[in-house]
Formats: sequence, structure tokens, C-alpha cells
Amino acid sequence: MRASPDPVHLIADDYVARLAEHEPDAAQAIGREDGPDLPDLSPAWLQERYALQGEVIARLDALAPEAGDPALRAALRERMERERLLFDTGFTPRLVAGLATPIHLVRHAVEGLTLTADADGEALLRRVEAAPLATRRYIESLRWARDHTDRFLGGGVAPVRQLDTLAGQVERWVETDWFGAIPVADDVDAAARQRLRDAADATNAALAELVAVLRDELRPVAPTVDGVGAEVYPSMAAAMLGADIDLRETYAWGWSELARLVARSRELATELGGTGEDPVRAAAALLDADPRYRLDGVAAIRDWLRIRVAETTGALADAFDLPEDIHRVDCVVSEASTGVVYYTPAPPDGSAPSRIVWTIPSGVPVAATWQEVTSVHHEGLPGHHLQFVVTASDPGLHPWQRHLCHIHGYAEGWAHYAEQLSDDLGLIRDPAERLGLVLGQIWRTVRIVADIGLHTGWPVPDGVLVPAQPWSPELGRELLVDLALVEPALAGFEVDRYLGWPGQALAFRVGARLWTQARHAREVVDGADFSLRRFHRDALALGPMGLDPLRERLLG
Repeated sequence: MRASPDPVHLIADDYVARLAEHEPDAAQAIGREDGPDLPDLSPAWLQERYALQGEVIARLDALAPEAGDPALRAALRERMERERLLFDTGFTPRLVAGLATPIHLVRHAVEGLTLTADADGEALLRRVEAAPLATRRYIESLRWARDHTDRFLGGGVAPVRQLDTLAGQVERWVETDWFGAIPVADDVDAAARQRLRDAADATNAALAELVAVLRDELRPVAPTVDGVGAEVYPSMAAAMLGADIDLRETYAWGWSELARLVARSRELATELGGTGEDPVRAAAALLDADPRYRLDGVAAIRDWLRIRVAETTGALADAFDLPEDIHRVDCVVSEASTGVVYYTPAPPDGSAPSRIVWTIPSGVPVAATWQEVTSVHHEGLPGHHLQFVVTASDPGLHPWQRHLCHIHGYAEGWAHYAEQLSDDLGLIRDPAERLGLVLGQIWRTVRIVADIGLHTGWPVPDGVLVPAQPWSPELGRELLVDLALVEPALAGFEVDRYLGWPGQALAFRVGARLWTQARHAREVVDGADFSLRRFHRDALALGPMGLDPLRERLLG
């Protein structure tokens, strides 16, 4: 007798099948080759997806309590509820934030690709040709949210700062002909080149319309207050983390952690030869010039990155069960940005490998390894790359969990947890690299106090690093520059991102705190039988989910 199909899997199957009609990632996740070229950014799909998520919740709640895959059920139920909550606040419909808007999905769909004379080139052309319609659908969604602003807890128009930031970004895309500058292979014929040119021109025209809408239609009715307020913020934070937390306690903990980490950075800096009123900045200057940590040229940076990732992979065998695909990752150096390291996972169809990308400013191919080692652990191993490959290669997980369940607290929390784990496992090799680790932790801790303070209006407490005062974007930038040594331009962008993406900044250090608390709770339950390797195996085997259901499953 054949076993009855798992009812939770059937519900998830139906949900992903509906998504696949509108979203390319969903189509790839279930092996459909006829999916859309770009995501559907229309207001009709926004509303349909909201209703669909409600249907999923109702179907799950109608099941018997013990029915179906409990981990998938917990993950799906939590995510549907939180995503509907993001819609209800107005965040999803009005989404305008630097590097995190629907229009960025259009750019990301072709970023880093080359037009070639094959099926991949044809797919790229179709995506660029679909970009004008996607852009105009996004415009329709922004107008729809504005026209229904009373429906949303936080209103239907993003604040002025976010509108101006996105308008400036998109305007630069048009001015630089970003879509028209997609690389073209030598053997691509004239017809394909003309298709790309025509599509780029149409996209530029649509993007120019978007800039006009942001500035001329939305800005006059947009709020000038950046924060979402203490009433809306808890919902945003819970959605980003997949967990309900005590925000007052978290705010106080963030300040105490910041004081502790700043003191630790000064201790390490003094040990490394830093002197004067700012020993950390003095030590950083010494380390930047130290040939042991200095890399000159793109080739040297790329070689170091590849070697470090390979050595880290080999050193993790005692703490993790490593999948075979863990080695399928490209280490890339790009001269097109501001000096950050980031990770892009392989697409669901496996058509390209994952990438760890180290960006450096154009014309300045110099990098210091001491401060970036912790970013390599965060983006690579045991951070994002390890978690992603474990998830994507697990046939026991539903495709929705393997490829579509994106929760900031789970993913970024794991990656930040992995930074400290790297030190615990001996992957941080000397005090210089440890100073880089601590500066990264300070950066993520500033995110906690700045994000909560800017959005709730809670004041800076007296006697902790800075005088008691109201929060302002300028204070956030100063803390990042002075305490974490973040470059001023990047610090400004960081604070703008916190204001445009409420709660997401908590995902890193608060997410790591929740991961660590779950591990410690598991240690208590297992006692002398606790195994770090088994904890990691069991936790990642559950697949991506909110951090509240993750803890419940790990301890249940």
C-alpha cells in the first residue's frame, strides 16, 4: 500500500506552483523551464500573493495537530504570517530602500552576465527585454500603495530620504547606460546586439519614468520622518528575525555589548602597537601597512581569497558534515565597488556556481587581509556558503525551504554566529585578525542600537560611550566611523539602509544571539552527550525557518 502524501508538502507544492507563475526563482525551484523572465512587480500580484498566503495559513490550521512534516509546517506557517504582516505595515507594497527594492531584482537578474551566442545569451536578452514592463509594474505598485495609504499601519509612501536615495541610484543607471553596457561576446551577431540596444533604450526610458514618479508624484506626499515608530517597529523586527523579542531588553543589551566590544578593541589595538587617544585607528594604520596583511593587485587578492577559503573548508571537517558541493564556489574580485565582501548563492537550477565576491574601489587594487578575514568567514565558510549548500543539497527538504524561504534572522544570524565560531574553532590566526573580528562585531552592534533607536525614538542612555541625547542619522554615522572604523561614505549608506529597511539590521547580531542561545539551550538538554557537530547537523537539517520555530524544533 502506498503511503498517503504528506499534507503539508501538498500545501507547499500548491503554494510554490502558484508562485512559479509569477516568480522565476519559484519556477526554477520546481524545475519549470517556462517560468517568467523577471518577477511580477504588479499590484495585482502583490494582492494575489497576500491572499494566497492567507489560504496557506487556513489550510495548515485546518490540519490535525500531528499531521504532516512538523518542521516544514512550522516554517511555512510562521513565514506566511510574517509576510502578510509586512504587507499590512505597508513595507512590502511601498518598498523603496537603497539596494533592497523590487527594481533591484530586475538589475540583479542580469548583473554579472555576458551576452553570448547561445541559449544563455537568449535568456539574458529576454530578461532585458522584459525589464521595461517590470519597471512600469513597479511604478503601478508604488502608485497603488500611495492611493491606499490608509490601509497600511505605516502608510503607503516611503519617507523622503528613501525616495531620494532610490531616485539617485536609478538616475545613475540611466546616465551610465548600465543595461546597455552589458558585456557582449565577440561571436554575438548584429541582430542580437541590436536587440540588446533596443531593450536597453526601452529600459532606460522606463527607469526615467520611475525617477520622475519618485520625485514628482510620491515625494510631495511622502513623510519627512524617517522612523516607522514604536507601534510598527516590533512587527517589522519580528518579521525580519522570525522571532518575537523583548526590544527594551535588546536595546539595553546592545549598548552593554557595544561598551564591552569597544573596550576589547582597545585592548587588542594596544597589544598591536596602537597608541594615543585612538589606539584602534593607530593600530589599523600599522596593520594596513604591514606586508604580512597587505595585498597588492587583483591577482594577489584573488589568490589569497581562494587559498583562505580552501584552507577554511579543510579545517571544518570536525565541526560540520560537509556536502560534496561545498567546493563549488567561485572566488571573485571586482573593482566596481566600495570594498565589501558579499555572497551570491547558486541559482536553483544549478546553472552557475555560488560566488564569494571581494569588491575593491576601481583603480585601487590594494587590500588588507586582517580586517576582511571575518567577512570571508561570514560570506563563505562557515557562514552563508556553508549554510546555503547544506540547505540546497538536502533532498529531504521541500523546494520551498531549499530555495525560496529567505529569513534575514536565520541567514544573517547564522553568518554572524559563524564569525565568532570561526575564532572558537581556531580559524582566526592572530591578534590582528581578531581585531578585525571585533571591529566587525562592533559594526553589527551599532546596527542594533541605531536601528531600534532611530525607529522607536528611544533616547541614547546616559553614560554609555556617548552622552544621553536623541537619536539622529548623524549620530549613527559617527558611531560607525569612530567605533567600527567604517568609511564615512559607507557609514552614511548604512544608516540610510537602516532607515529604509526597519528591523533588518537586527538580523545580524541579534540573530547570532538567538542562534547562540539555541545552542546553549541544546547543551543543557543534551548534557554530557552534547556534540557541536551534531547540533550544527540537526539545526541546518531543519532548513531555513524563523528563529522561534527553529529553537522549538531543536529543543522539542
